[in-house]
Amino acid sequence: MRSVKVLLVIIAIASQINAQSIGRWKIYSDMKVTVRSVSAQGKLWVASSGGLYSFSIADSNINIYTKADGLNSQALTSLSIDGNNKVWVGSTEGYINILDTGTNQISSVIDIFKSDYPQKQINDLFIKGDTVFASIDFGLTLLSVTNFSIYDSFLKLGSFPAQSKVISSYKSSLIYACTAYGVAVQKPDAQNLSAPESWNNYYVPTDINAASVTKITGFNGDMLLSTSNGIFKYSNNSWGAFILQGDSIADMAVSGNILYLISSSKLYQYSGGQLTTLYQNSSTNFQSLMVSGQGIFISTGSGLIQFNNNKARLIRPNGPNTNSFINLSVDLFGRLWVATGKDVGGVGFFMFDGKLWKTYDKATYPQLPSDAYYNVFAAPDSAVYLSNWGGGVTILKNNVISVFNNKNSSLSDYNKDTSKDTSFVPISDIKVDSKGNVWILNDEPATKQPLTVYTKQKKWYSYSFNSPNYIGSDPTGALVIDPYDTKWFSIINGDRGLYYFNEKGTFDITGDDIVGSIGTSNLSSDLITCLAVDKKGYIWVGTNLGLNIINNPTNPTATSAITSVYALVNQPVTCITVDPLDHKWVGTTSGVFVLSSDGINLLSQYTSSNSPLPNNSVTSITFDPLNGIAYIGTNYGLAALTTSSIQPKDSFSGLFIYPNPMKLTGTGTTQVTIDGLIKDSHIKIFTISGKVIRDFDSPGGRVAFWDGRDMNGNLVASGIYIIAAYDLEANNVTTSKIAVIRK
Repeated sequence: MRSVKVLLVIIAIASQINAQSIGRWKIYSDMKVTVRSVSAQGKLWVASSGGLYSFSIADSNINIYTKADGLNSQALTSLSIDGNNKVWVGSTEGYINILDTGTNQISSVIDIFKSDYPQKQINDLFIKGDTVFASIDFGLTLLSVTNFSIYDSFLKLGSFPAQSKVISSYKSSLIYACTAYGVAVQKPDAQNLSAPESWNNYYVPTDINAASVTKITGFNGDMLLSTSNGIFKYSNNSWGAFILQGDSIADMAVSGNILYLISSSKLYQYSGGQLTTLYQNSSTNFQSLMVSGQGIFISTGSGLIQFNNNKARLIRPNGPNTNSFINLSVDLFGRLWVATGKDVGGVGFFMFDGKLWKTYDKATYPQLPSDAYYNVFAAPDSAVYLSNWGGGVTILKNNVISVFNNKNSSLSDYNKDTSKDTSFVPISDIKVDSKGNVWILNDEPATKQPLTVYTKQKKWYSYSFNSPNYIGSDPTGALVIDPYDTKWFSIINGDRGLYYFNEKGTFDITGDDIVGSIGTSNLSSDLITCLAVDKKGYIWVGTNLGLNIINNPTNPTATSAITSVYALVNQPVTCITVDPLDHKWVGTTSGVFVLSSDGINLLSQYTSSNSPLPNNSVTSITFDPLNGIAYIGTNYGLAALTTSSIQPKDSFSGLFIYPNPMKLTGTGTTQVTIDGLIKDSHIKIFTISGKVIRDFDSPGGRVAFWDGRDMNGNLVASGIYIIAAYDLEANNVTTSKIAVIRK
């Protein structure tokens, strides 16, 4: 039995983490593509493809709302506001959320999402009185403003095909609906609008001389229609040309006797029979229009433009410049680094310090070869190594950018482009070994040497592989390095599989090299998607058909050296990372699986249905061990989940206890956080007289939790208690006091 001598010491230090923050989600997404805006009580409400945000006109303060705040989706497509200042938003998937701006509470309408129709996008929300007209991909639905219920749906608008896409709607004395086929108008005195004969139909391009229609609005007693061929006016049961023929009009808005219109790049004003161009911006795409007392607001692909007093300014939250989170890595300071994509899909790389996003792209940093950054690795040497798709290796260290390609290193150009562009140097992955040597995986190299090292002595060596398989110019995938400095990398086409290489510390002597490969006879599949090395040095291999573990990396072909993770059999694995407690976070096309250190137990599973995860198709995962944050990349945004898996301290420097005092109610749901632990700490809780009332092991990291109960599961009485933490040998001990108030 272990014994520990308790030293009564009071340590008054503020806690760095608390139980209430564990399990908290945050979502970071690209919000520059704005869909629509509305104005209410001095605030703008803006729907974007990355979520909803409010903007205060007075102080420019921005509040963001994502799935972490109660939205069902962040891929917003429509926005409106009712007479009670409730903001209504619709999404790509068919969700409708209602935000009460007074209470900040969010309600949901999920009936459309749960319907059986394949396409359910909410294209427009028009509110008139106590009715919300929802224009959907399969028809027009009416909802109650007061109780949010659906009370009618119109799926066959006259002679248009059943379940036609409705783009927008408008209600005056009659209901008007813009569809993919033209305009449907309620017949006067029609009562049963579910009957097709209750609608008149005007087809494009026969009845309306345009390829498509976008919106209907009332102006000076007339009904106007915006189309791909200007504005039309409804008169004598027909649509005739009015203004701006030849221009594709995206939206209209009315303020008094003035009509405002936008094309893809121009803002027009129509008043007193005169048409004036107010503003033009060809660098972005205009989407929708809103007019308020603070000016004219144009939703664009680059943010919300406020045009007021002949001046324009761009409004948008600080955030990532894309929702493409292809690869992630966290540096020694807890900063997140993001690679955004290959070829034209890449927009540079990002750094996130927990508050602000910084973009590194060629426009801002001309020394970068291009914006096609496909992979990123924040190394223990404080450098950030970036794989550019065509531009070689970029190293960022101490704010200095260095670029290496086939002109100043032994890296190779692309085998397929030798007759065209010999400067194209695609890099798949980069890692650093235990001695600080940088290993680089070169994709389809013309030199037939896919693996290159840049040594601590600033020398370059490249390696070819003729045995067991010839893999000279094959496409490469992921790269990891185990504690024995063996390089493990994947070939994703040609001689597919997992390869390993160890130069034994002699870069220019190849006779002692260890080389081998592992294929389908041992792995779930030879199509390898990701690799990771855990705390024991085991290699975790993600494939399109599941997850494998190489339990003996020094002899990987030995019997039973490779096992399968049964929880993920036949599951396409996309990415994997290891947290400070050696738990495995596995990204798949069905969400995130969190596995125990041995992979046997499924600890948690996160999907877009049971959590704020933006999307089930996970593209990347990394972990911040300093703050216990799992970063999860999807194509709809980046999720950050705060966990208790925090890197333990090397030695005790005091315990941080929070909350202190601990207030216990009859339910006993409060937890106290014990922060400042070393690896695998043991914890004892004593009364002030020295009686042990609780004895337990920490999860293994920097924090543990106490629920205010004794060994019998009973809530403790009010008083002062001593919390003691010590290592396995009871050689390192630290203590703190906590006050408990029992209510």
